[in-house]
Amino acid sequence: MSELKKILGNRHNIEHFKEAVRKGKVSHAYIIDGPEGIGKKTFAGYIAAALLCEKGIEEGPCMICGSCVKADTHNHPDIIWVEHDKPTVLSIDEIRQQVIDTVDIVPYYGPYKIYIIKDAQLLNDNGQNALLKTLEEPPEYALFFLLTDNYDRLLDTIKSRCMKLRMEPLDQEIIIRELGKSGAEKALIEENAALSKGNLGLAKSLTEDEEKAALKIETLKALKNLSNLDALEIFQFAADLDKLDGAQVLSYMQMWYRDLALVKNNAGDGRLYFEKEKAVLRRQAEQISQDGLGRVFTAMTEAKRRLDNSVKCEAVFETLFLTIREEVKK
Repeated sequence: MSELKKILGNRHNIEHFKEAVRKGKVSHAYIIDGPEGIGKKTFAGYIAAALLCEKGIEEGPCMICGSCVKADTHNHPDIIWVEHDKPTVLSIDEIRQQVIDTVDIVPYYGPYKIYIIKDAQLLNDNGQNALLKTLEEPPEYALFFLLTDNYDRLLDTIKSRCMKLRMEPLDQEIIIRELGKSGAEKALIEENAALSKGNLGLAKSLTEDEEKAALKIETLKALKNLSNLDALEIFQFAADLDKLDGAQVLSYMQMWYRDLALVKNNAGDGRLYFEKEKAVLRRQAEQISQDGLGRVFTAMTEAKRRLDNSVKCEAVFETLFLTIREEVKK
């Protein structure tokens, strides 16, 4: 099946573009925000193809016309996928070469020339300011999609010139159906669908990616035994996270303590991410006070702020785990 026909969910966002076309009010720039794996690139490619489809946007890309065929094979000259060579940097030179120096060339076929800028949060301030000049006075035909998993890293001046669309999480039933194609066991599929929070890419990686699966297992092991870990063990686990996905570990922790709060308040039946760990959650709920649990949530919020500001994972999680362990041991 064509990649453009695999679009799932995001009905409100799709309807936004249809309505904008009907009224002639398509914005010149959009920030498409959402966590890694939620389908930002697929969504942007779908909308770009639909906007340029010779049959119009109402039914989505027709997949028959010449424009759709070109879009489906990433060969459409009016859809520019802005790439970056280094995984952690989108350089000002790449923005200049792929966007600024080409934006004055009129579209070859359709009414729009669409730039899809992946990982926009990797632009530093100089790069964003260079792009800003184009966003401030774009050609009438130019349309920009800035894809990001960290909206706060974008400058306020960039945000003010773009319309923000937040990717919509998928229903759990859709994710379970998609994961069912992997042949994984039902219990694992249901757990990973719950943990994904509507993010199909994450759900698939938890099910099919050995490293992601191992990270989940190691994080749960640490959370279940936190009160028994000594400082050296905590430091070692935190050090290992510098090579792994600290943001995902923090997400697991937030879900774990959300479950623990529900169990502590006798409200967890059928609503837990970690249903299989209910006995452990009950035991831990007895070991921590309501005030202590509140301080844990505050500590996790601070940890997220520090991660978003590029503080080393090791330092963030050393502090966080030690803080939580003290609350559990009081």
